[in-house]
Amino acid sequence: MGLKIKWNDDRVRGTATALLLIARDRLSRGETADLIRASLADYRRDPADYKLRKAAWPDVREVRPLTDPAQIAQYRKLQAAVDGLLRKFVEGKRQFNSLTELDNFLSFTLGAGPGA
Repeated sequence: MGLKIKWNDDRVRGTATALLLIARDRLSRGETADLIRASLADYRRDPADYKLRKAAWPDVREVRPLTDPAQIAQYRKLQAAVDGLLRKFVEGKRQFNSLTELDNFLSFTLGAGPGA
């Protein structure tokens, strides 16, 4: 029997949160190339390290780590896109067969915009 990751699974919200936090950290360091895919890869590569760093980072809604107005605007746009996508997951009762499929979906959907 295959793995099913439903729209209400903690792994969906956890991945979205990790994506936002890591992307914000990368933006603050000026690492904008392939932001979505690189952030997801960082998360999957070492989830334990992410959990350690997450404890020290401000809340996902905070923009304090970002100083450049362009970075803040890009992060706010990413937040809005992720929030909208999560709403669509719930409304459509979206399911994924694996974490890789979830990551690929997020990367493709969110990476289509400017600065992705």
